[in-house]
Amino acid sequence: MVVGTLLDPRLKLSFIDIYFPYIYGEKSSEEIVKIKEFCHDLIKEYEKKLKGKEAMNISPCINPEVEEKSVAGIVPWQSIYKSHQVAQKGRAKGKRKSELDIYLEEAVLPFEEPFDILGWWKQNGLKYPSLQMAARDFLAIPISTVASESTFSTSGRFLTPHRSRLRPDTLEAMICYQNWLWSNLKGSSPSMDMSKMMEYSTTILEDMDVDIEPCGES
Repeated sequence: MVVGTLLDPRLKLSFIDIYFPYIYGEKSSEEIVKIKEFCHDLIKEYEKKLKGKEAMNISPCINPEVEEKSVAGIVPWQSIYKSHQVAQKGRAKGKRKSELDIYLEEAVLPFEEPFDILGWWKQNGLKYPSLQMAARDFLAIPISTVASESTFSTSGRFLTPHRSRLRPDTLEAMICYQNWLWSNLKGSSPSMDMSKMMEYSTTILEDMDVDIEPCGES
């Protein structure tokens, strides 16, 4: 959750600086340092992954015309330019700030809702490629497991030792049908798709016809 908060351009470390003293008291500064170190190590791992992908995407093909000129003793400008870029990166490596440092130094965005945070990271992926990969992984994690746990408990009420032959589509139909009916009673349901409800009803009835076997005469 802390990493997700840091990756929110409206919050970053400001939110952590405000609330950590309430949570950890005198140890808040130590916890903030731990969070910063963890995030730096995390982004380094994503930078390694990104470099690996870039290396795989480099095409080994050589232009025949460029190869002929190189053999003739004429060095193509592309090779000179690449060598210059590598040298520049090597000299600036010790001075260059990490993506995370640059991101945190920028001012936070105004806190407005609704805010499409994944859309923001999609637009700023060229500026923060490693952070974009981290945001895509962390911000896609559900904040709560209540929805999935509720679904499993609901399905447990339909599947019992005495009713265990329901087909997957029938089970889905029964769960969705129950959800729609409860929402309709509470007045919180949008206009229900009656054709979909009829399709689910037909699915349930068909499964009942398959499971029910006629009893023979004794």
